Amino acid sequence: MTCRGCYQSKKLVKSHIIPESFFRQLKSGVKPLRILSNISGIFPKKSPIGIYDPKILCQECENIFKLYDDYGFKVLVQNEDDQEKLIQDGKLVGYRINNIDTDKLKLFFLSVLWRASISTQPFYAKINVGDLEDTLKEMIWGGCAGGKHDFSFVLAKFDDQGVGKSILDPHGEEWSGVSYYRFYMHGYVLYIKCDTQETPPEWSKFIPSDNSLILISRGHMENSKEYGVLKNVVQSKT
Repeated sequence: MTCRGCYQSKKLVKSHIIPESFFRQLKSGVKPLRILSNISGIFPKKSPIGIYDPKILCQECENIFKLYDDYGFKVLVQNEDDQEKLIQDGKLVGYRINNIDTDKLKLFFLSVLWRASISTQPFYAKINVGDLEDTLKEMIWGGCAGGKHDFSFVLAKFDDQGVGKSILDPHGEEWSGVSYYRFYMHGYVLYIKCDTQETPPEWSKFIPSDNSLILISRGHMENSKEYGVLKNVVQSKT
């Protein structure tokens, strides 16, 4: 079959969109990991190693993502306890991650977006970067994070530890008329721009700089709109 990375006919391998390491970390608790979606007939399901696609990449191209995947896991999961809590008027409003390679972390997010867009798995059916696919691929293969407005992202985080046990399928949305995709991973919510327009002003202030990144606190899952979605999906399919 043809690899979507090198466009050569090669043996394809099981390629994870969100790295397997994120899922292995999540399954360490008492409750089993659930992958949830409102796509009829396929979810919820237990998935101890996450969702992989055996139809998109050869081993050589899959190896390109290892550096980015490992770094994303290190910053977001392995070193999560090092995040600085930001308190305003006695309330937790966000987190700061210091002393990181923000370009490398961005390339991790770009690689997730690109893999989701080319994936044949129904869980990622709502992700399609369209004409930006080649640009995105060139940035990843070239190790170039681009300018501040190129696929800029905002990262948020739920405050409760149990939220990572359930992951909703990613989807598109608009912010101030600009197209974004939303991903859930390990209690984080990634909003990544997929649009040639500049980043909306309300999001620009979260573009990382000086080797640090500000995360928005999303509060507790039980108080979020996602919690209602989770309950409805589980109740309708159990």
